[in-house]
This record gives sequence, structure tokens and C-alpha cells, in this order.
Amino acid sequence: MSIGRVFISHSSKDKAFVDRLVSDLVSHSIPVWFDKLDLPVGASVPGSINEGIAQSRYFLIVLSPAAIESTWVREELNASLMKQVSLGGTFILPVLLQDCAVPPLLAHRRYADFRSDYIEGLQTLLEVWGKDSNACTSVGCAEVVPWPVPDQPGQDFVYLYSQRFDKFFRVACSLTWTADRMLKYLITSRSLPYGLEQSDLGMRWSFSYGLVLDKTTISLSTTLEAAGVTLGSVLRLHINATYEDIFVKELNGMWGGPTRYNTTMLMIREEELRAAIASRGNLTKERLRELSNKCFSHV
Repeated sequence: MSIGRVFISHSSKDKAFVDRLVSDLVSHSIPVWFDKLDLPVGASVPGSINEGIAQSRYFLIVLSPAAIESTWVREELNASLMKQVSLGGTFILPVLLQDCAVPPLLAHRRYADFRSDYIEGLQTLLEVWGKDSNACTSVGCAEVVPWPVPDQPGQDFVYLYSQRFDKFFRVACSLTWTADRMLKYLITSRSLPYGLEQSDLGMRWSFSYGLVLDKTTISLSTTLEAAGVTLGSVLRLHINATYEDIFVKELNGMWGGPTRYNTTMLMIREEELRAAIASRGNLTKERLRELSNKCFSHV
């Protein structure tokens, strides 16, 4: 796994701490965007910062009374939250340096605590990338991205993949949720379809969902924790697909019983359907999987 760049958001009053943190991250091969290193002389500060956030996978915000009062820090946080909901996404990593009034949008998130022990806080932070790397290796993915929703719901997280997605996700949640609640959250937050029609192809799809841990499907009424899911577990979202062939159904039934077409119109319609079926191509197993996967291209 190639670790994405980490944007460091902080108050200038916390420079001593940030200088040490950046040095330690770099020593662990964590790429950072840091204004002291990445703002060239004469550059547009807002433009450079926005570009830095756009090019970063992680947004690390150092929380302190000075940071909470900083207009720049608030603007950077708002920009990162906007990026989080995009398909590219960014992970927000709060670092608590001093007691302060944590912004509501961050209050529910898991943070690295540096208030009393720097080494312990650093280790907590490094574990984030360690878990990401191990999870990617376990499923053969190059990178992990956030489940793109406006408001992450809990301090726990799991990794999620499906053979129908082209992304490997880290999803915030609560391990006290039942599998049914987790599925409802996933389905609702990303508008996963229960049914979808590909009218140009004459296909009508129906989908059902399940969560799988280590090849075992989790019962809907079982909590993630009771099923053996722990912080950073890798879950597979199993999506079962069935289809109805609208073209073939109409073709098979068009000559029997009442119809709104006369004979000439029926012959023309039959030709249209046969042409559409031929144009669609053979519905091999691979072709069906390709067509059903397109129903999740928005994820």
C-alpha cells in the first residue's frame, strides 16, 4: 500500500509540537503537506492550501485552544469535510494537543491523544496507517478510501469491500450495531439499490445484501461485536443479484392473448426486440456480472 499524503492543519502557536510531529511522521515514511515545507515564497496562501488539501488523502488537525480560535484552521477543516463527501475522499485525523472546545463535527471521531504522553499519542496515530496497510494487503488492494458520507456516525471503524465495487473502504460505525443496522446505514448513505432497471438493455435487477466476516455471514440480529468484529476488521458486503429479462419476456408473450398491437405492428415489434437482444450480446456469466456491477458505479 502506498500511503497518501497527510495535510497538517494547525495554529502557528503550536509550531514547536507540529515541527516535532512532522519530523517523526517523515521518519516513518509518512508523506506530509506542511506549510513550512510546502509553501513556496510568493505563493498564494489560500490557493496553495486548497491544492494541498485536494492532493492529500489524510487531513490531520491539531486541536488546541489556539487552533479552535484560528480562522485558517476552521477554513481548512471545512474544505476537508467537503472533500470527505466526494468520491475521492479524505480521512480526517484529529490530534488532541490540549483540552479545548472540540468542534461538533469532530466531537464523535476517534482522536490521537497527545495531552499527557507524546509517544503514546504518536503510536496511536501510526496505528491508523498500520491498520490501513494491513487491511489493504489482506484483500490485495492498493489503497483504502473513506466511505463518502457527510457525517461519520461513530468512533469505531471497519474496512469494507465487495466484488461489485472498485474501491476498498474504511467505514466509521459502532461495533454495538446489529448487522441489520449496519446494512441499513450502508444502503441508505450511498443509495445502494434494491432494484434497478437498465431499460436500454432490457434488464430488471433485484439485489439483497449481507455482511460477511471470514467467510461467515453475520446474522441480521447479531451485533458486530458479538459476531467477532473488532476495530479495523475487514468485512465483505455480499450483494446477491437476480435479474428479469424484459426483452425476452415481452418477446415470448407478445403473440399470446390480448394485445394492443395489430399483426403488422407485432411483426415490427418482434423485429425490434430481436435486434435489441442481438445488439445486447450473449448474457454469459461474465457479461451478467459486468451488467450488474454497473448498478454500483456511483459508489
